[in-house]
Amino acid sequence: MEHKTPLSYHFKHSHIWFDMALLAVLFVVAAYVPLLKIVPLIASLELFSFFCFHLMAKRSRFQLQGFLGGFISSTAVFIQTLNDSKFAAASDRDLLLTLLFALCAMLLECVFIIFFLSDQLAFVFYVPFLTQLLCIVAAIVYLNKSDFMDASPDKASEAEMDIELLNDHPIIWKNVVKFSAIILVLIYGMQVIGKVFDNGFGLSILISTLLVSLFEAHAILASIMTEWSLNPDKIDLMTIFFVILLGNTISKSFLVFKGKNLRRKGIFVAVLFGSLVVSVGMTLLFLWLMT
Repeated sequence: MEHKTPLSYHFKHSHIWFDMALLAVLFVVAAYVPLLKIVPLIASLELFSFFCFHLMAKRSRFQLQGFLGGFISSTAVFIQTLNDSKFAAASDRDLLLTLLFALCAMLLECVFIIFFLSDQLAFVFYVPFLTQLLCIVAAIVYLNKSDFMDASPDKASEAEMDIELLNDHPIIWKNVVKFSAIILVLIYGMQVIGKVFDNGFGLSILISTLLVSLFEAHAILASIMTEWSLNPDKIDLMTIFFVILLGNTISKSFLVFKGKNLRRKGIFVAVLFGSLVVSVGMTLLFLWLMT
């Protein structure tokens, strides 16, 4: 992965200072307008990915690129890694690690979203995402230490294996505005669905959450958390979290089965569904211990 400009270049010019100053202003505004909290959160994640892009990336380990790309869109990382011909010569271990790193980024971002958009939410609400994150990390450690897979990709293609999601600008405000707009539209749309189809059991919000989480778990979680912060008595957060993780598991498994680059598809699906089951089980155990 080549950097267009070194990190030192950015600090010598005004654009990075402008972006960080504007981000600080957005945090102040969000303190008075809770509905806008998602905007500085998205911008902060963009800035975090930018610094990781410069400080952590290694050309020979495109798994790390998958992690950074996962902060932007884990779905896009899956589609690109599983279908782009430039990844066809990569070993199954490298592909699996890239996908798992992207999932780690997605789950970590979900934790950030919950923390930032909630006020002192109990630890048990983080358990579903943290448990699945730990399971994925354990799978990554095992794949790195085991030797049952060929870990040597085709050297001729190694130089071309770059995830095309990373940027060389601190904060791309167009992306921030677009993603924030999507979340606000989701919030409004779910309110409309709730009013039109509400049957007293909350099925409308569960169905809409599942459908959206099939495409982008970040967006639906952010919209749910924003809506919950405004109307905390109308949303069963824990059930919603389970639905989001289920939707993400179904969609990522579908992408793996449809993708042409990964040969050992069952391993990934087993890890993903297994981590989901452990996540739900640990959360229910925590809830039982708290009662």
